[in-house]
Amino acid sequence: MPIKEIDLIRGWIGRYRRNPNFTRMLTFLSMDVLSKISSFLLLPVYLRLMTQDEYGLYCYILTIVTSFSVVLNFGLYVSQPKFYSDEHKSEKRKIVLFNIFVLLTVLVAVCIIPAYVMGWDYYLIKFLFKDDIGYGKFRWVMLMATVVTVYIVILSNYFVTAEKAGLFRKYNTFRLVVINVVVLLCLYFSKSEKIHVRLLYNYLCELVVLLIFFFYYAGEMKPKLDIGMMRGFLKLGTPVMFTAIWGMISNYCDKFFLERYGTAKDLSYYYLAFAVANVIYLICMAVHNSWLPTFLKEKDIEVNIRKTKKLFYLLGGGLLILGVFLMIGLYVAIRIGIISNKYMPAMYVLPILIVAQVVAGMVLLSSNYMVYFEKTHHSLFIGLITCGIGVAAAYLMVPPWGVLGAVIGYMLVQVAHYLLFRLAIRYQLARLKAGKLTAI
Repeated sequence: MPIKEIDLIRGWIGRYRRNPNFTRMLTFLSMDVLSKISSFLLLPVYLRLMTQDEYGLYCYILTIVTSFSVVLNFGLYVSQPKFYSDEHKSEKRKIVLFNIFVLLTVLVAVCIIPAYVMGWDYYLIKFLFKDDIGYGKFRWVMLMATVVTVYIVILSNYFVTAEKAGLFRKYNTFRLVVINVVVLLCLYFSKSEKIHVRLLYNYLCELVVLLIFFFYYAGEMKPKLDIGMMRGFLKLGTPVMFTAIWGMISNYCDKFFLERYGTAKDLSYYYLAFAVANVIYLICMAVHNSWLPTFLKEKDIEVNIRKTKKLFYLLGGGLLILGVFLMIGLYVAIRIGIISNKYMPAMYVLPILIVAQVVAGMVLLSSNYMVYFEKTHHSLFIGLITCGIGVAAAYLMVPPWGVLGAVIGYMLVQVAHYLLFRLAIRYQLARLKAGKLTAI
């Protein structure tokens, strides 16, 4: 390579290494990705310790838990970084954290306690599963898993927002080591039902680690209730919550119809392909979590637009290349026996899912603009439209086409979501240029 080109590359690398925002984002990104893909790296081991039917049903239950936990955050995972970043005084930031925590806890309690006391959760499970899964054995474990996941989201969100890189590293390292070691040992030695064992010990470990690190979060709070501030949280977060509900329905209905009209084995193929393709979305989520505070702090919208375009091109291209390696990796793993040959049908739908997850990642990053403009209600309407598309696509395509129909339906939802977000962003930028929208 010519000396001039080498010097150019060195200069480019040096410029990014000296950029504090880039360095900070890379630090959080590497830690977040490592934590989130640990289960993917250990996937062959988990597949050997669980039957195909157990794996499919376990993933379906996990989808339900994570979907409801996002809704039960009430959009406060958006309000927290927004209000925290807008405050410049340490004392006010501590009041923001305290009020976020109190509001979240009250809302979760108001929703969950009556539902479990009255037994409404039984009706929900009866609707979500076509067969009896012995919900009585899972009831309290699923409750614990849902509540724990709610606070995991808000705690991780705080570490990134407050730029607590050291704590974030320790938290994810503890989770990575403790959860996988304990769960794998319990699965190996236990003779009980594997689904219950994995759920129970996974979320018991999550709870222990959460409680240890929650002390750091609580230590940054100042106990002072501010009802006006809470109203602001809800004003920004409520549309996000309803967006999460529509998103839950549109992104869950493919699994719902597949469970209803297919078999546990169909779910296992779909979830294996999803687990591989989801590496792409997890990277996008990690980028989003580390990028959002910087995005919200920048008051020049033109700067944000330029940076976002660069990020889209670099991230999108890199993820598509990664997707090719993921497909090759899964094929090789099945061919040489690391993963059972019974899972080969997952290969047929993996390419579509990889593209869909790249689009889903772009949707996630595009949603930052709705928070930036404080127009999260646009996300609500967009989510409602894509919810309708998702339900219609799954209803029409899953019964006749099975797993393939589920994948195509999921792809249609992500493409529609992305196109609608692009229209909404262009509309807000046009209003800003026309002077009808106040700059942040």
